[in-house]
Formats: sequence, structure tokens, C-alpha cells
Amino acid sequence: MAFSDYDELQKEIVDWSHRADLGTKIPDFITLAENAMYSNDQEVLNVRSMETITTSLTTGQYVDLPGDFESARSVRLITGDNGGHLKFQAPQQMRKDVSGGRPNFFTIIGNQIQFDRTPDSEYTLEVQYYRKATPLSDTNLTNEILAKHPSIYLFGALSALFSYSLDTEQQIKYTQMFISSIKGANKADKKGRYGPAPSMSIQGMVV
Repeated sequence: MAFSDYDELQKEIVDWSHRADLGTKIPDFITLAENAMYSNDQEVLNVRSMETITTSLTTGQYVDLPGDFESARSVRLITGDNGGHLKFQAPQQMRKDVSGGRPNFFTIIGNQIQFDRTPDSEYTLEVQYYRKATPLSDTNLTNEILAKHPSIYLFGALSALFSYSLDTEQQIKYTQMFISSIKGANKADKKGRYGPAPSMSIQGMVV
């Protein structure tokens, strides 16, 4: 697809939809597509360009998450003995220890990480997480998602457009294309991270 910035994306959306009359709504459809990338009931976007690491000090049982946090990849304590990774538990399964000590488990409540116990000292907490890309706008014309996976933006915005215009058939069509684009991006990223699956030879045949 031969477009790589916010202005070109808006023109493509108009061209694909044949709805020049909705031009003033296009930025809203793009915003809805961005939200859907990270929040839908089929497959969310998780690619390497979204990964980042942050460190902070534990001062209590709760630690604020970064503003661009989408989902956690790993959480660990860095201490003199190298600490260790904390295990995730769902909020309703978290077993809270009233006594202090080095945390072993964490959960996420709203915009905070919660430990299973109050840390007995100040620890360095390292959080490796998926972050949301900087939203597109008139002052931010591109980001890594648009540059590498433009179809996600295009089909997501078209899905929102046809939902707005009550064209159910087209809305379903572009929602499916949107999800397929996300799955394709995730699959390609996973392959690039771990390499292709090893071939297995059966009676001289490679499968």
C-alpha cells in the first residue's frame, strides 16, 4: 500500500469508501481504529516495535504503570542477588500476604501494579511491556504501526466508517480484513523473533 502518513491515510480511506461526504469524520474513524488495535475480542496487536522497558523504585504495595502501557510482557525485581521474575495472578486470584517481604506475585488493577505483599525494602522494579503507538494527528503524521502495517489502519478506519454509516455488510467485511491484518502482523513478528519452525524429515521427505 503506497501511503505512509496521516494525510495520505485519510485520502485512502475516502477513496476506498467512496464517501467524500464523511471527510470531517475521518480523523474520528482513525482514532477508533487505533483503539480497536489494542482492544477487541478477537486479536490485539502485539509486535516488537511496541515493546519497551521501564524501571522504577517500589515504595509500597502499588506502582503506577506508564501512561502508554498496553499489556505486560514481564515484571521482575532487580536486587543484589539479581532478584527474579514475578508471577502474574488475576486480581480475583491474588493471595495477599499481610506480612511484608519480597513480592512474589503481581496483578494489575486499573493503572497500577499491585504486589501480593508490601515490599520489605526499596526494590528496583523492571517492567517490560507493550506500549501503544503515538496516536496519529495533524502534529504526528506517522508512527511505527502505520509505517510497517498500514493495512491495519486502513481497514480499521473503514470498519468504523461503515459502522457509522450503518452499512453492515461492508462493516463486517472490513472488520474481518482488519483482524486478519493484525493476525498477519503478529504472525510475521513472531516468526521474525523466533525464526521459522524446524523442518521434520519423514522417510526422506521434508515437510
